[in-house]
Amino acid sequence: YGLRIDETIDERRDPHLSTDAAMRYLQRQYKRFGNWPLAIAAYNSGGGNVNKAVRRGRSKNFWKIRKYLPRETRNYVPAYIAAAYLLQNYDQHNLNPSYPEMDLQLTDVTKVYDDIDFNQISALTGLSITTIQALNPSYKRDYIPASTKGQYLILPKRVMNDFNSYFSRPDSRKINRRPSGRKNSGRPL
Repeated sequence: YGLRIDETIDERRDPHLSTDAAMRYLQRQYKRFGNWPLAIAAYNSGGGNVNKAVRRGRSKNFWKIRKYLPRETRNYVPAYIAAAYLLQNYDQHNLNPSYPEMDLQLTDVTKVYDDIDFNQISALTGLSITTIQALNPSYKRDYIPASTKGQYLILPKRVMNDFNSYFSRPDSRKINRRPSGRKNSGRPL
């Protein structure tokens, strides 16, 4: 589904990109099977396993074919339904959500084109490496590799202006600083 996975980036760990890919996959499975429980089962164990269970159970009703699915999938769909129920009705069960700190909630996104490591971002913004990692989980080695298409960087809104004023905007085509120890490719940050 178009997610990049290599030695430096695993976009499956990016909550925005992976959610988009998951939704496209679920939509495809819904079109294939015609109902959400089977689409969710296919998300968990693959469309082939669901097809086999539909054939064996001679039904497209999840509850009727459940016994023909892998054990994990038999439990995955009910757990998914339960989680969706709790998200909608948590207040009726005296559950109180705990929210992450504001820096993880109020964020902004920019693109960078040259290598930049999380230590540089931390020094410039005053953010902890842990916060930068939490907001950018797809970068495996605490740096963003160079890309002609650009890579997304997510930071708290309160520091994004500092970052953008120090590093040039992608449309300015100007380099302000070479990233530490990495060769400057001439592309803007």
